[in-house]
Amino acid sequence: MTTYEATYCPRCGTELGTTHVDGRDRQYCASCDRVEWRNPVPCAGVAVVDPERGALLTRRDVEPGVGKWTLAGGHMEVEESPERAAARELAEETNVRVDPEDLDLLDAYTLTRGDGKYVVSMGYVVHARHATGTPEPGPEVQTVGWFTPDEFAASDHRYLEPHDQRFERAWTHVTED
Repeated sequence: MTTYEATYCPRCGTELGTTHVDGRDRQYCASCDRVEWRNPVPCAGVAVVDPERGALLTRRDVEPGVGKWTLAGGHMEVEESPERAAARELAEETNVRVDPEDLDLLDAYTLTRGDGKYVVSMGYVVHARHATGTPEPGPEVQTVGWFTPDEFAASDHRYLEPHDQRFERAWTHVTED
């Protein structure tokens, strides 16, 4: 399996050709006699929402979207559940900790980046009363901040899409309960 389209077989180094499987052309290694499946990268993130302060957002310091605002999240690691990945990414990016068992599934979406990378992102939400720690930026984050939808809309800040949609769903989930 590969994340990006490959030119050579990752197992034997032979240049890949194509074969037709399941109604689509797929990359194929004639030497290994196997299809090189291309799969999306699983990611997970979490919105910490406090109805008084807003949702905790991060301003990115790495690509994609340097300088844009997102909810904390990133790639899942091997043998890690989506909930654990979301909680780990939150701690790494904001110094805020939550128990993965306190997370509510908010949404899931697929995303294609301009560089050909496909992502499946699972989003979670948690009320701030279940969170501990003082928000501060981790190594991949310029700054962190609490924003209500109205405050963010009134600012000159910009989201890395589709975090705007996840932010709105998270806000609604917590404030309308």
